[in-house]
Amino acid sequence: MATRVLNVRRAANAGVDPTEQIEAVATEMFIRHGYRGVSYLGIGKELGITHSNVHYYYRTKAALAEAVLRRVARETLEATAAIWTDETTSLLEKFVRMRDWTWFCYLRFNSDGRGGRPWGLVSRFSMEADALTPGMRQLIRSILTQLEDEIRAAVRMAVASGELSTDAPIEGITLQIMSVMYLTGQLTRHTAEFSRLDDLLRWTITGLLKAWGGKRKSAWTWPVLPVMPLARQLSGANV
Repeated sequence: MATRVLNVRRAANAGVDPTEQIEAVATEMFIRHGYRGVSYLGIGKELGITHSNVHYYYRTKAALAEAVLRRVARETLEATAAIWTDETTSLLEKFVRMRDWTWFCYLRFNSDGRGGRPWGLVSRFSMEADALTPGMRQLIRSILTQLEDEIRAAVRMAVASGELSTDAPIEGITLQIMSVMYLTGQLTRHTAEFSRLDDLLRWTITGLLKAWGGKRKSAWTWPVLPVMPLARQLSGANV
């Protein structure tokens, strides 16, 4: 990462919240190095400030990590809710949109489209659950519970629209999709590529539609992975 110099006093005088810059850098470092692999010294070096400046805003690393996790949870659930609870798209289209969103998240940390580097904070922190505070572990459970609720809503919409049959097991299908979502980070890490996850998503929706497809049937093809816009690649913005 390129060093991002932060003058705390100047930022405050300019109306910029220094905590936003600290949390942005900390988020990226936690994803890359894990909870145990990040220190205030490292965060301060990345920002061009002393570690005591970071301590001024966050008395402990756990407090900073929880603040970061809450921010990421809010942004993630907003993005996934926009996908899974969209009443205008089919379940198939939701799968494609979720695949694309995940792909762009993956590319932020695996820019050449290959590699097994971690790319999600929840997945990264889940690998070190024993090092987290009870509040952080509860927050991760809450994120997963809300995501499951979003997916359940998507399955119910698919049944109501006729994309899935009326006898489709909503809870079973929800569990199957949720299990795939839970494995996304692990699969890309172990295979060091995204294509296996792409295949898993494609064959999951293929199997669901084949087993429980309703009256509304149409030919479809699984689209190729999209190209990330250059501006987004250069900015490194969250997706």
